[in-house]
Amino acid sequence: MSRHVGHKPQSRRSLFFTILLAPFVAIATIEVVFRLTAVGGLEPLFIDAPVSGYLQVNTGVIDRFFLKPQAAPKPRAQAPPFLEDKPADGVRIVVQGGSSAAGFPYGWAASPAAMLQDRLQASMPERTVEIVSTAMPESNSLMLLDLADEIIDIEPDVVVIYVGHDEFAAPGGAIAAYSSDRSPEMTRLLLRLRRLRLVEAGFQVYGAAVSMKEIESARTASVDRPIPRIPYGGEVFTAVQKQFRENLALLLQKYRRHGIPVLIGTLASNEQHQAPFIAADLPMSVAKPWHETLADVEAVLASGDTDAAIAGAGELVKLAPENAMSWFAQGEASLLRGRSSEARHAFLKAKDLDELRVRAPESFNDIIRAAALEHGAVLVDVQQAFAVRSPAGIIGRELMREHQHPNIDGYFYLADAYYAALRQMDSLPSSIEVPAAEARSHMPVTAVDRVYGEWRAQRLLHSRPFVADTADWAPPKPRNAIQTIARDWYEGRSSWREALEQAQDYYRKQGDRREFSRVAVTRAMANPADPEAAHAAGSELLAAEEVSRAIPFLRRAAALAPGNGRYLVSLAMALDMAGRPEDALVVREQAMTVEPAPGAEPGLIEKLRSEFPRKE
Repeated sequence: MSRHVGHKPQSRRSLFFTILLAPFVAIATIEVVFRLTAVGGLEPLFIDAPVSGYLQVNTGVIDRFFLKPQAAPKPRAQAPPFLEDKPADGVRIVVQGGSSAAGFPYGWAASPAAMLQDRLQASMPERTVEIVSTAMPESNSLMLLDLADEIIDIEPDVVVIYVGHDEFAAPGGAIAAYSSDRSPEMTRLLLRLRRLRLVEAGFQVYGAAVSMKEIESARTASVDRPIPRIPYGGEVFTAVQKQFRENLALLLQKYRRHGIPVLIGTLASNEQHQAPFIAADLPMSVAKPWHETLADVEAVLASGDTDAAIAGAGELVKLAPENAMSWFAQGEASLLRGRSSEARHAFLKAKDLDELRVRAPESFNDIIRAAALEHGAVLVDVQQAFAVRSPAGIIGRELMREHQHPNIDGYFYLADAYYAALRQMDSLPSSIEVPAAEARSHMPVTAVDRVYGEWRAQRLLHSRPFVADTADWAPPKPRNAIQTIARDWYEGRSSWREALEQAQDYYRKQGDRREFSRVAVTRAMANPADPEAAHAAGSELLAAEEVSRAIPFLRRAAALAPGNGRYLVSLAMALDMAGRPEDALVVREQAMTVEPAPGAEPGLIEKLRSEFPRKE
């Protein structure tokens, strides 16, 4: 009897714990099954490239940041692949950021990654330099934080960050679907939970349940909806500012724990030539005199009457100090008077008060500066680099294509600011300085990239919020071969890499060695596993006596195809021209052990054997 009585509580406890643990056991079991059967997996940041031994950025990774992946933007894949196993002599730098870091509207060739790849490889010709760009349009700090672990896994020597303009609208932002009551903590938790196969499978089922017709309908309807307005200093503004501060802190802390140096840049945008998109509503009591005064100010600005412009603009600010257009008019008037510092202050104030949040407010630059100082990152003052190269120190159309994306010159200066900071880093190998003028002359941006980018910019400028109603826009009828090539790429009949190949063939036929060389270099940068592309670029640079730039390409060609005598001979010639006869002799001896490659100069290897007898 006593045994029976003693057994009963034990049985109850066992039953209690069984019931308590059953759900967790079931969840764990489902999770294991889903992992074994590849169900519910998140899109990874890096995937195998078509060429063995290389990885590439997976543009599909952006799906993980949308509740309905079908509605996610589809970035165009241009970033080149990189070696799966980091070379012993390798320098690997990862770029993180949004559309400006990705080179919009021109594409990868104009991006900071491409500009840095071209210049740093020339600075470190004996190293294998890889600039891995993970930048994508509509990326914000939340996305960068979520991708950081995968970036750490590829062992970067440095991470370069340029982010902040898309903080409000990108996934997790205040006006995006992917947020949780505007709580940064809950949004980050939700993203972490999606790493569980069970949770992600649920998201995928939900996304599949929404038809593409519904998604397209929602997109179309959004064109007619009011554009979200976010007043400066309001609840939503403050929440996103908090999220930006917290995400940057967590991101920089994560890299610091792993001993990875970070360069983070302040944000530049069009201050002078982009009027506010949405100004705050005017109080009824001042609306009529404000509009009358604004009309008067616009008239005197056109006539050049500085005194009247200054007086009128001052009256606008007095009537409506929270209205962005009051300050924009103040900026124009001050600039007309020649008061550049006052003008810039007013333009920046107008940008901050603009209720359409497509340009980062100045408070974000304050957050970036504070985060860099607190968490040991290197601050790159991009905004100042743009300002010192702008008339009157005010950033405008000279360096900006529209509201926040640089033009080609602007992209060069963006990369130049990071290049200067990288060369000062003790953690990187010593390097040869490539002067800005020299680097600018051989930027990897081809004429096809320029034309294509200008057309993409025009399409953007013909849509809201730049115009009241989005209008159809199509590129003009091509007037030359380059525009024809760009048009095919723009309309999807060819890829970027195919467009470059066509452009290279065109320049070859035209005898335009300068542009042929530029395209050849860009193609080689975009296709690091192609020995023929590397040899073509190196040979062109060698013919132009740009030896330091030629050597890395020729060395890569020889490494990828060590049995190709033509590649080895070209490398030996480059080393000779670089004043390195002993290194050249080693390569020549290697060339004499291989069979002549197809297309090689007849008798070339035999000639080498007679001129440079092999050592016994």
